[in-house]
Amino acid sequence: MALVSTAKNRATISENWQTEKRSIRERAALMINNPLMSDVKFVINGSSRNSDKSKEVILAHKFLLSLGSPVLHAMFYSNLADSRSDIPLDDCDPLSFLEFIRYLYSDEVHLTSGNVFELLYLAKKYIVPFVAESCCRFLELELRENNVFRILEHARLFSESHLEQQCWKLLDTKTSACLQTEGLLWISQDTLSSLLKRDSLTLVDGECAIFKAAKRWADANCKVRGMVPTGENIRSVLKDAIQFIRFPMIPPRLFSETIVPTGILTEKEASQVYLFHKQGSMADPGMQFSCIPRGPLLQPRRNPQVELSRCYRYRENHTFPSSESFNFVSETLKFTTSKEMCFAGVRLFAHREVGKYFLAKLRVSKCQGLKEDVANVRGTFTVGSLPRHLADRLGFDVMVPMPFLVSRETQFSVKINLVGTDQARVSPNRGVPMKFVKSDRIEFRFEGESRQILEVLFYTT
Repeated sequence: MALVSTAKNRATISENWQTEKRSIRERAALMINNPLMSDVKFVINGSSRNSDKSKEVILAHKFLLSLGSPVLHAMFYSNLADSRSDIPLDDCDPLSFLEFIRYLYSDEVHLTSGNVFELLYLAKKYIVPFVAESCCRFLELELRENNVFRILEHARLFSESHLEQQCWKLLDTKTSACLQTEGLLWISQDTLSSLLKRDSLTLVDGECAIFKAAKRWADANCKVRGMVPTGENIRSVLKDAIQFIRFPMIPPRLFSETIVPTGILTEKEASQVYLFHKQGSMADPGMQFSCIPRGPLLQPRRNPQVELSRCYRYRENHTFPSSESFNFVSETLKFTTSKEMCFAGVRLFAHREVGKYFLAKLRVSKCQGLKEDVANVRGTFTVGSLPRHLADRLGFDVMVPMPFLVSRETQFSVKINLVGTDQARVSPNRGVPMKFVKSDRIEFRFEGESRQILEVLFYTT
């Protein structure tokens, strides 16, 4: 058996060491893994659990240990106290346990990415909440896309609710990046289900990204179990988690080309999704998959603290209604942004008195890759003015049902159809919009001849 080395305490201690340390904490710290007055040994198994040569010893003092942990106090001083001088430990690393003892002796703990999870475990095991708090603060500062799943698993395991919420917050805002990491493959089935249940995930590539992530997880678990990743086996590994994938939200062509060939869905389930795509509503009451799009918690009704931003495409008072009027106007506007944001809708120009109404249709799609619509809105809208603005902002807002993430330098196309009614015909806007506009520290770059779209409505991330 080897004694765990601590260079600080291997040095020769002077005869009057008590007079050289000003505080009780300094004097106690000198006793860390020190044979002087030691009355207990922790024998910790190394990498080879059955070899005495791999065992390492940490010297300690029952009294000092008991001051910091109710569990250790009960172990050494209760009616059922352990009288052994050698205490075997099989569930921790020697250096991590030594760091844990450092805190009990000196109120100091040196956290690293290599020991923080073990120290969190030891803090929970021996009921030392202040070490647990330090570990959680450290993990919050270290939280990144590439480690969020590992931290989330430990937060859930040890019931650290605040740390867990910080993990979910990162997953909600950086969903696509997090789903591509290796950490996803090692989360529990319960954590996977909790992830797939969330309404607030921000998906650049839509619901198909959720399916691909779930399949990656299932493929890895099939490999661990020695199973061939067939559709049937993937479904058995996913268990109930499969019902939280929102298959109806996957565009029809992508559903046919990517989902159906895997054989994960039954014929009945696939037929239900096809019927939803065809009819645009939940035709079958037996549909088990949610038809509600995911998106960040940005709408004011869901989060009152979030404010809607508006990118106005004209200089003030530079909109001019035409003397002509039409029953129908159709326009397309393309845009890119310098930073990430969440698209919420557009404001359309309507130079008529307040209270008149128009029929409008809005379609938004990506200009690269799969050009399926990411938002589709139609309805009747009433003309109104904005606070603090006069006729130059007269019109109405057309909002998408769920704001979606727009990545920087990714081009989107917005197509609008505006239909007049018996009350009012459409007067085209003859103003000249700007090609480059900066709003809320985001630069918008516009392409196209659309003049009816006064504003792009968005939320900052």
